[in-house]
Amino acid sequence: MDAPGSGPDRATVVIPVASEKQAMDWSLTLASQEILCLIRPPAEGLRWTLEVDPRDAGRALRTLRQYHLENRARQGVLTPRVGEFVFHWAVLLWCVAMVMVFSASNVPGGPVNAAGAFDTRLAHAGQVWRAVTATFLHAGPEHLTANLTFGFLLIGLAMGRAGVGCALAITLLAGSFGNLFAWAWRGHDYIGVGSSGVVMGALGLLAASALIDARRGRVSRPTLVRSLLGGALLFILLGTAQKADVLAHAGGFIGGAVFGSILAVLPDRWSRARGFDAACAVVYGLVAGIGWMLALH
Repeated sequence: MDAPGSGPDRATVVIPVASEKQAMDWSLTLASQEILCLIRPPAEGLRWTLEVDPRDAGRALRTLRQYHLENRARQGVLTPRVGEFVFHWAVLLWCVAMVMVFSASNVPGGPVNAAGAFDTRLAHAGQVWRAVTATFLHAGPEHLTANLTFGFLLIGLAMGRAGVGCALAITLLAGSFGNLFAWAWRGHDYIGVGSSGVVMGALGLLAASALIDARRGRVSRPTLVRSLLGGALLFILLGTAQKADVLAHAGGFIGGAVFGSILAVLPDRWSRARGFDAACAVVYGLVAGIGWMLALH
């Protein structure tokens, strides 16, 4: 990065940083505001530093303070910072919920499976909530195991990228959209169950999340293109397997990518606000809860 100032003797303002990673993050933050800085590695026992022109010092410190406040607000019980490639173990709660619903649906004479399956004849008669409840059901142990295996990884990564509540809400909506998409495309009646559309929604969200990094200047355009193509290829590998409901998978992937793209263009003051992820968790609970309340009524 170009050094501030116009000559070797020009005075600069030195800003200490804790590590090389922080130096890179802060320099990108300053660059986004068109503030030039020079990264100085440790020398003679000194730590990493940034050097900025004295004329830009006040604006640089205000920018870094705002960056610190935004990231501190984003760090909480539910949500790591957007942009980090991390895995969130809260996905275990999703896995437990899938197992519990599967157990309840296999109780002899129980109403869960019949009430929640995506029976398109009944959906056409007005029971559209079945598009939601069907994402919690599975045809058998093998079906459940397959979705838990891929869902554990992809939804866990989606939670790490977008936040627990946000990932849950987006993937549920994406999986529900996948059911409706498959129904509209086929144009005939059938019965469908499974959370694979939800899992593909997580994959679409992960692919689109590269847009967040691109918008913030963290990745180059070629890296963005490779990320999107990688997501598409992974969908082909996982979503078009033998006996897979390709249309529901495609709808889930598209839904996740669309909602992920919307998340990428939201202003930071919204998507990084302290209550945003909690609000998304509430949306998830309401959509799932109302769907099952209507199904079992």
